[in-house]
Amino acid sequence: MAALEISALHAAAADVSRDGARGEAGFGDLAADCAIRLRGRLARPQRGSGDWSIERPAGGCTCELCNTLRAFLEDKNRRTFQWPLAKERRQHVHSRIDGAELPVTHVTRRQGRPYTLVLKKTDELFADEQEVRTRDEKDLEWLAEQWNPSA
Repeated sequence: MAALEISALHAAAADVSRDGARGEAGFGDLAADCAIRLRGRLARPQRGSGDWSIERPAGGCTCELCNTLRAFLEDKNRRTFQWPLAKERRQHVHSRIDGAELPVTHVTRRQGRPYTLVLKKTDELFADEQEVRTRDEKDLEWLAEQWNPSA
């Protein structure tokens, strides 16, 4: 769900025409579509307290390094990963983590050769997910009040 869609609906709700018609320009359809997607996300089970899996955004690099990174991220039980990598390969992994804004720290331990990239999933994973769920609940409630989507 793009925050821009909800923002557009907030702006449209504030700018209702004199006759109160809210379905014009497709905003009613947009509100119904947003409500369907919000309900779908809220229907998913909440993350278990020991579930450290991280879903990577779709698309992006499919190289061997990113496949290894993806396997670590998707592992529910693994919180840390020590990965001996040469400088260019470490930089690639750093850029993927930073670019996707993943809740993972990545520090290079400068001992031995090659140096070791130490990845650690952070507690932000749980806080971020709860924040998204709370925002989705509020957005769905607002949609019901302002747009009354029938979906």
